[in-house]
Amino acid sequence: MFRRSAATRKKYIEKGFGVVSPSRREGKLAGSARVRALSPRTPELLGARIRKARLAAGLSLAAVAQTDFSRAYLNQIELGRARPSTRILQIISERLRRPIEYFLQDPQNSILAVEFVLTEARTRLRQGDAAGVQTMVTGLLARPHLPLEVKCRARLSLAEALLNLRSIPEAIDLLRATIRDTETNGWRILTVELYDKMGSAYYLRRQPHEAGRWWDKALSLYEDANVNDPVLKARILGHRANVHYVAGQPREAIAGYEAAIEAAEAVLDMKQLGGIYEGLAMAFDRAGDLTRALEYAQRSLRLFETLNDVRMSAQLRNNMAEILLHQGQPIEAEALFLTGAEQLQRVGDKDLYPHLMAGAAEAAFDQGNHELAKTRIALALARAKASNDPLARLAAFRIAGRIAHADGRPDDARGQFEAALQIAQSVGSAMEESQVAYDYAQALEEQGNATEALARYRQAYQARQRAVSA
Repeated sequence: MFRRSAATRKKYIEKGFGVVSPSRREGKLAGSARVRALSPRTPELLGARIRKARLAAGLSLAAVAQTDFSRAYLNQIELGRARPSTRILQIISERLRRPIEYFLQDPQNSILAVEFVLTEARTRLRQGDAAGVQTMVTGLLARPHLPLEVKCRARLSLAEALLNLRSIPEAIDLLRATIRDTETNGWRILTVELYDKMGSAYYLRRQPHEAGRWWDKALSLYEDANVNDPVLKARILGHRANVHYVAGQPREAIAGYEAAIEAAEAVLDMKQLGGIYEGLAMAFDRAGDLTRALEYAQRSLRLFETLNDVRMSAQLRNNMAEILLHQGQPIEAEALFLTGAEQLQRVGDKDLYPHLMAGAAEAAFDQGNHELAKTRIALALARAKASNDPLARLAAFRIAGRIAHADGRPDDARGQFEAALQIAQSVGSAMEESQVAYDYAQALEEQGNATEALARYRQAYQARQRAVSA
């Protein structure tokens, strides 16, 4: 692959190359024309604010520029003789500890200011600052006279922030309204992104069939519109592979994840690649290839730990621990469950924590330490009441059923298994229903209730068959 020298890269940055102009997007703002319409004094006003902030901070030109661009180039910006690119202004604002908006107060600069806000929102989403993005984009949408295409792009960022904050119904309503606007105006690329995000919303809502329908629409429109965005294509393919996974089709899921990697491995960022590796780990686990499942789970964990993504790191520890439980290694699984739970405790996570603590209870139970298992499952059940993740509650109820049965409390065990089955059926997860029904059947059989045990074994078999044929 052709690589530019460091000096050449610096020149490209200083001239603004490498930054995607708004005018290159479908349904564009005609950004270049609008920039030309700005007051001739705009660069001077921007430069004056940068110089004022730099002097107030007591920083030299070299201290601000460092190795990202030259002191001479920064001096030209301050004198109003050069206009910084989006990335350069972001670097300057970070070094001077001022928000980008501080440098763009001039009303004549409003279009440019809007673009900077949208760029900053995307950056913060990648950094995991969903609450900050919600505040920022809500403020942007409150501005009068925003072009509709800008509003649609801003709503897309806001919807993603809402999904990250688990405000799923609100995100779906926002996406639905935005899709109507983009479809009406023929903004096809933006519509593809919105379809993809709607699929993610329904997937988080544990409605995989509806999610799959939206992802199929996204891929179909992507191909019809002759879009050339390998990262977007890889994201859609990875999402569609998720549907195969939850439908109990691990081989199809593996093929989908591998297609996603093939489409864009060279340009995927670490978070996207880590997500695909996680999917491969779970799919290989379902396919019975536990060695490759652990291999991909470890790859994914390394990426998300590099990104300091605590929740995903904990999720991956949960996945790896469940694989180890399947392999009959409860001691190793317990260590992973507890480390992940501790991570979530530190960041105040309420959704995933019960799942990991329930896993730690099952690991203790499988080692024969029933008292410790009872203590942990009690904590998991208490925390599950505040969780918005139905699968976390399901795991807590299922494992509580196993422990209650072993403890000689058949009525309590029955109640826990029934609660777990109700959740599995409500979210349409045939694989989860199959697992719960099988554990329930084993408990009934050991209690001497052969007739009902047979019915639950049949339910487990039929649920698995539905999953395979879905």
